[in-house]
Amino acid sequence: MDKNISFAVTGIELLDYAITTPKQAIAAGTPYRFDLNIEHRFNIEQKRVFVVVTVRVHADGIESELVSAKVSCIYNIVNLENFVEGKKVTFPPDFIFKLNSISLSTVRGVLFTLFRGTFLHNVILPVLDPKAFISENHQSKPRADAKYN
Repeated sequence: MDKNISFAVTGIELLDYAITTPKQAIAAGTPYRFDLNIEHRFNIEQKRVFVVVTVRVHADGIESELVSAKVSCIYNIVNLENFVEGKKVTFPPDFIFKLNSISLSTVRGVLFTLFRGTFLHNVILPVLDPKAFISENHQSKPRADAKYN
């Protein structure tokens, strides 16, 4: 079985997005929390992997969620069939790390664009360790805390 993986990014889709302006002003220096989830979905026939990143943004002292966004990064895996056994797809951990890393960076850019001109203009998704998202079923929900002035 060939374990070399040939892939390309074929699309980026904003699946869901909502921003809620809080009733009270957010003080300068308020820490923001990013709750993240990464999910891998597959279309074997089309040789596609969909890395779906869900982001929820909260600010300390603000009860309501400020942002909810779901972005799908779509990859074409030329030799996907080499990693399919029955109904299970198994990639090497370093490849999952690579997909997660590319997807998180892409989502950072998407959020930056979505936040432009809003009260969240200076809020940027922090650099995260994509290895924290690798689990047995390739899903986890790490949290990122960041302070912005």
